[in-house]
Amino acid sequence: MDPVVEALVDIYKQWMIGPITTMPSRPVLPKKKFEGLSERNYAIKNKQNRKYLQHEDQTWGINLGWTDDATDKTGLRVSRWFFIRQSDSSEPLKYGETISLANGKQPSFVNYERRPVGINLGFSNSPSFEWKILGGKPGTLVRTKEWVALYNLKSEKGEPLIHFNRTAGADIGWPSSKTWSDQFYAELKEEFKKLKKEAWETAKREAIKAIIAGIAA
Repeated sequence: MDPVVEALVDIYKQWMIGPITTMPSRPVLPKKKFEGLSERNYAIKNKQNRKYLQHEDQTWGINLGWTDDATDKTGLRVSRWFFIRQSDSSEPLKYGETISLANGKQPSFVNYERRPVGINLGFSNSPSFEWKILGGKPGTLVRTKEWVALYNLKSEKGEPLIHFNRTAGADIGWPSSKTWSDQFYAELKEEFKKLKKEAWETAKREAIKAIIAGIAA
C-alpha cells in the first residue's frame, strides 16, 4: 500500500468488528444472507463515540443509528452485521478484498445512494460490492477486536466511513462530509450562481433584441 494511503487509513481506523469482551479474537467469516450461520453475524463498534452502529429508523437519511451503550449484552443484541464475498468461498475475509456490507433482513445491503440529507448511503435488496476492510496488510486475515477502516469505493471521492455529527440523520459520514447548514448554504450558493447566469443571459438577449429593433427602425 502507498505510504500516504496507509497513513490515512490508520487515521480512519474507527471500527471494530465483533468486540464482545467474552469472546476471543477470531477471523471474520462471510456469508450470503442474514438467515443461518448466526456465528457469522457481528456487532460493529466505533472508536469515536464508543457505541455500536445499529439499524435504527430515521426521519432523514439511511436507517442507521447508535446504541445507548457498549455493553456485551447490547453488542450481542445488535450483532446483525454480515459481510458478503463475491465468490462462493467461505474462507475468512482478507484485508483489501472487495465485499458487500449488510445488516439484518431485507433490505439488508448498505450501498452508495445519493441523498439530499444525511450520508449518501441506502439499504438495497441486492448486494453491491463496493466496500473494503482496510487497516491491515493486504491479503492477511481480518479478525474481530481489531481496529479497521470501512472504505467505500463508490462514494464521490472513494472514502472511509466515519463517525460524523449531524443535525439530521444518522451520525455517520465521510471525511469530506458537510453539516446540514454547510450543505444548505452550498446549495443556496449554487442556486444563486444559476440565477445570476440566467439573469445575464436574459439581459444579453434583451440587449440584442433592442439593437436589432434599432437597426430595423
